[in-house]
Amino acid sequence: MTDQGPGPARPSGTVYGSGGPAAPSDGLPRFVPIAVGAGGVAVLLLAWAAWNSITGEKDPAVAATATAATTPAAAQPSAAEPAKPLLGAGEWQLSPLGDENTYLTVSGDFAKMSPADPATVTVVAGLGDEACFSFRLSDGRFLRHFDYRLRFDASDDSDLFRADATFCQESGTDAGTIRLRSKNYPDYRIHQRKDASLYIDKPEGAAFDGESSFMVQTPA
Repeated sequence: MTDQGPGPARPSGTVYGSGGPAAPSDGLPRFVPIAVGAGGVAVLLLAWAAWNSITGEKDPAVAATATAATTPAAAQPSAAEPAKPLLGAGEWQLSPLGDENTYLTVSGDFAKMSPADPATVTVVAGLGDEACFSFRLSDGRFLRHFDYRLRFDASDDSDLFRADATFCQESGTDAGTIRLRSKNYPDYRIHQRKDASLYIDKPEGAAFDGESSFMVQTPA
């Protein structure tokens, strides 16, 4: 019997490749779960953006921070005193700066400051300039200057009297106080002298502004 050698080697593969047609894998390729996960995150982000654009809602932490930064602090009640009235048409009493218990009074025909018998004057449009003021007593006499001193006289309806009896309001040294400038002597202001008499004087000395500032008070 003739020994037969090993027959020709059988190809290890087939026409389909090594081992035959590729069998489907038991699992999905690695990139598939990653792609699915990334797609899910993208969908969630898009959904959140759409919801935010519709509702206008913000991240609670960001919204709280923004609210805290933009909300103004509650206004504290002011401890300031009510503003004192300034001069206008009506019935008033005048007091020197810082002394509410002293008033413009009538001493004979003259005007002065005194703690007794305050004079209530009716303030009207200026006889010589309606943008300014004149001061009338209940008996019809007007406050006017004569020889620089302040006094009360009945009107003689002259241009001079109307100018003498007209005073223009200016701001005083303190808030709510006034000064009164003479209409026909514009460099002169009503001024309380040391003896409490009232004159129109030119500003002079450091004390003048305070001595020519007056408070307006409503009659008691």
